[in-house]
Amino acid sequence: MTIKEAKHVVLWWMNLFGFKGLTMPWAIYLHPTRLNDTALVRHEMKHVEQMKRDGVATFMIKYVWWSVRYGYFNNLYEIEAREAERGE
Repeated sequence: MTIKEAKHVVLWWMNLFGFKGLTMPWAIYLHPTRLNDTALVRHEMKHVEQMKRDGVATFMIKYVWWSVRYGYFNNLYEIEAREAERGE
């Protein structure tokens, strides 16, 4: 997986929603202020693992559903990614 510095539209979108990292099927984008944040990279790499495990389409559908149903913080994918941040 390629890790890139977020620029242009991606950076604008991340700033709009307050994201420091964004995982897409083709790359991980990091906010320019977080390029050396290893915990964030572990978090985003967990999302890569989740996409591979569940399939990209299933991941996207579940991610949106869980975020709407339970809220971003209680999204099961986010809980798992926060555990990865801490090395759990």
